[in-house]
Amino acid sequence: MTNQRPTIGVGTLQLTSEAKQLVMQVLDSNRLSYGPMSQTFEETFAEIHGCQFGVVSNSGTSALHVAIAALKEIHKWNDGDEVIVPAVTFVATLNVVLHNNLKPVIVDVDPDHYDMDPVKLAAAVTPRTRAIIPVHLFGQPCDMDPIMSIAAEHDLRVVEDSCETMFAQYRGRSVGSIGDIGCFSTYVAHLLSTGIGGLNTTNVPEYAIKLRSLVNHGRDSIYLSIDDDDNLGEDRLRSVVERRFKFISPGHSFRITEMEAALGVAQLKTRDEMLTARRANGRFLMQALEPISDHLQLPSVRPESDHSFMMFPLVVREAAKNELVMHLEQHGIETRDMLPLTNQPVYRRMLDIREDDFPIAKRINDQGFYIGCHQDLTSADLDYIVEVLQTYFQPSAAVQKTSIALLITSRSIASNARDLVGQLPLDKFSEVIVATNATHTDVASAFGDHPFSHIDERISDPWSFVQDSDRFDQFEHVIAFGLDGRDDPSLIGPLIMSLERGNDMAIASRFIVGSGDVAGSPSASRRTGNRLFSLLANLVFAGNITDTLSTFRGVSISKLRTAPISQRGLAATYELSISAMRHRWRVAEIPVVEQEISDRSLTLRALGSVLPLVIALIAHAFGRRRRHRSS
Repeated sequence: MTNQRPTIGVGTLQLTSEAKQLVMQVLDSNRLSYGPMSQTFEETFAEIHGCQFGVVSNSGTSALHVAIAALKEIHKWNDGDEVIVPAVTFVATLNVVLHNNLKPVIVDVDPDHYDMDPVKLAAAVTPRTRAIIPVHLFGQPCDMDPIMSIAAEHDLRVVEDSCETMFAQYRGRSVGSIGDIGCFSTYVAHLLSTGIGGLNTTNVPEYAIKLRSLVNHGRDSIYLSIDDDDNLGEDRLRSVVERRFKFISPGHSFRITEMEAALGVAQLKTRDEMLTARRANGRFLMQALEPISDHLQLPSVRPESDHSFMMFPLVVREAAKNELVMHLEQHGIETRDMLPLTNQPVYRRMLDIREDDFPIAKRINDQGFYIGCHQDLTSADLDYIVEVLQTYFQPSAAVQKTSIALLITSRSIASNARDLVGQLPLDKFSEVIVATNATHTDVASAFGDHPFSHIDERISDPWSFVQDSDRFDQFEHVIAFGLDGRDDPSLIGPLIMSLERGNDMAIASRFIVGSGDVAGSPSASRRTGNRLFSLLANLVFAGNITDTLSTFRGVSISKLRTAPISQRGLAATYELSISAMRHRWRVAEIPVVEQEISDRSLTLRALGSVLPLVIALIAHAFGRRRRHRSS
């Protein structure tokens, strides 16, 4: 089955071994309901954000809902009282106001940071206003000082929607600790990802008690965990028993399990590395895209604030975004809308709003979107993003195209080969050469109307084949690709671009960040051997190639001609990698998730390659030492 993931997604998930161990620890404990792991998650998260209390729930939406519900109940708001929300945010921010029978009042946003405009906020306050929900978007804190001043002047409560921003500070204060209650999300593609999950933070004990009750059906706070009746004296136990099934508010079942909490606890431990990488990626993109900033409005980091770069927002300056978004998607770069509320049919109908009354939000809807900025983006990914954007706005500045041959050398052709070929950017190649002993009919069926050259020959490896053939002399580069179903056609574009940017070799690596394999698959043992031989080559030749045996790669023909390759099969690829290390080629690696196929012969060929790999390693190491002695 072909890997359909985008080359560069908006989010990522890389679970550490500790995260998996903590989940197993939960399962082994036979305790899934709220317990010690959830408590650790709450306490640690709250402490990191400068708060006394943390309350975990099953989503950021739930966290927002109970925050508004708690304030409404405690402060005795009436149905129809008003809550002010920004015009650019996810729909949950407004929906929780409606679900609590309150009236949302939408205000336009700041044109540079896309969050609530304090001037428009002040103008929207009425005698019925009860709360403000500033939204920290994309990892950027709002300008909270003027918002808090307006709230203090009118005795309003402030609920910080921090679902997209964790671990960031505004003038020395953590998001989620500045207002009355903070709300966070740990949904997929967020800064922390537990699958489902949300959190509230607060420094007000009364709010914390009410939040915890509302998450748990509105239960009396004397009994919110099955541990609350353990090891108690007689009088206290009697009180708990009498009240533990008393419900004091119309609450909800917004609880998570200990497994989600375990994932959160583990990810909190690696947050510094995650933030460092995201911020470095954000800085790189802002600097690298500066030459086209007359076409694109880049993110602006507010002074005296941190930015945790959950996403990287972009706004096209002089045109609609649609063509650019399609360009990015077609090049494997995932995008998402910035989600203004003012263009949503449901709110136009329910709230009788006009998009033209919110010009900044309208501009963002027409011209704004975001791309990923996560910690698993590689330098090759970042270069690729920049190149794709630059060539869209400045075609004349594009890297000079080179002549590239695509060499397909599969021993077998997958049943979905036609789909695979359909995903290949065949127009990027000067020639497509298929070297296989599969019948011409089978090959033609896979390629349809696409032109190709068929060599009816079963070759042992691409590299010795290219060296032995003069037909490749007319090309600058060659990319080897298999039609057996293991190789991901969406990686062809990044490989081409990497070669065009001056690299001597570009490898689709299964072992750098963002790559991987299927746990427990038959290929796992093969990849253990790959890692071992890659490690040995890197140690002997002072290299830095993670996947020395991946045949899914592109290479400069002139460099390939100089590589001493004496072995055949997998060992030839190993020798090519060793030559790149020895002669200090420019090598780029791009993460790939190799697709698993049921082919026992792959394992047998891998086992049969062990001795040739050892011979190649020793021969090249001995040859290097001999030259050193003679010099």
